Amino acid sequence: MLLAEVNEITHPRLPTVGQIRDYLEAEGWSARPPGPAGSMWVRNRDRIGIPDLDGEDPLLVQGILERLARAERKDLRFVTNYIRYYRTDVTLLQAASEQAASETIPLGAASTVLNSARSILRASGTTAWSERGHIDGNYARQGDAVLDRARMDHTIHGPFMIPVLVPIPRLQHSLDQQRSSESLELFRAAPEPFERRVTRTLAQALLAVQEVIVQPEHMPTMRDLHQAIDRGVSREFCTALSKILEEPSIGEFKAQFEWAPAVSAPETMPKSIGLPSEAREKIDQAAEILKRSRSEARSIFSGGIVELRHVLDDPWGYITIATVRQGRACEIRVRLRYPQYQEAMSWHSKHRAVIVEGAVREGPNRRLVVDEPVSCRPIDEALLPSGDGSADVIPRPRRR
Repeated sequence: MLLAEVNEITHPRLPTVGQIRDYLEAEGWSARPPGPAGSMWVRNRDRIGIPDLDGEDPLLVQGILERLARAERKDLRFVTNYIRYYRTDVTLLQAASEQAASETIPLGAASTVLNSARSILRASGTTAWSERGHIDGNYARQGDAVLDRARMDHTIHGPFMIPVLVPIPRLQHSLDQQRSSESLELFRAAPEPFERRVTRTLAQALLAVQEVIVQPEHMPTMRDLHQAIDRGVSREFCTALSKILEEPSIGEFKAQFEWAPAVSAPETMPKSIGLPSEAREKIDQAAEILKRSRSEARSIFSGGIVELRHVLDDPWGYITIATVRQGRACEIRVRLRYPQYQEAMSWHSKHRAVIVEGAVREGPNRRLVVDEPVSCRPIDEALLPSGDGSADVIPRPRRR
């Protein structure tokens, strides 16, 4: 786990007993009827006693973790961190000093990073709900609710780095199910929690800033920036990044992501995304373009695949995307030719969110449907703006 790798803590902070019970239940342990002192949790031949605690006794918690680590044949520190962040997405924001060996930055620069971190997460919470290039104060209450629940962990050893924690709620029930017959193949998955959508939007927006704004030699046009807006970039997001990069003591801003183990992670999303201080001028210019932009009426939506459906010998297959449209969470079924449907099966297995462009209509039983998508592809595919203002989609090399 990333936190265990970058944080050389001799004694990692302990999870609560409630977090331990949640982890055990999710990982296939079952609790026997409770006794006067607690419950026995069982999985195969392993048994672990979990006492009832009025408070959080560190010695008792440490003992539970040691027994669990032995039962699972894992390192104690790994198990401790894994359980503590089991339902928490962690974004490590790092402001690297121009002095490579320095583990400190000026207090003013640290304050800027903290304030901008909040602005970055708030902008991502709004564009995760409704993509727009200029928020202009109209922040989504759904995104602000995630911001209110977000936490900052203790800073960690090494270059100045702060962990931003976004808790993921526990689903009431799992929707994963698979049904196959001679005539029908159907798979249904649990939808992506909105809290995860917010953190994923933050990651893909940073990636879009890097690929659409920073890396190309020319400044992006508005047509280029629409590709970034579709991935969560906004003027407010760019402005917050610029404030960090304009600090004289900061040579690079980097974000590293560790996804909550309780929810399947997007496998192809980069673990780390960095922006050099020299990128500030281009990001500022992009922010000005976004400020002057007007939103276009475009039939584009994105989200995770929650259903795969194919009838034997049918040249078409259907995927269902859990998304947000017109201020409401919804599901949209997309019809694909069978070869692309098979590609979509691969995207789903890697937990890759997709972005779809196409006219949405209301079908039977008020189901939303896209019959002929203009495009349907993973949202984490690399974007390379071309000189004429258009953007080509460049498939990202597959990880081995």
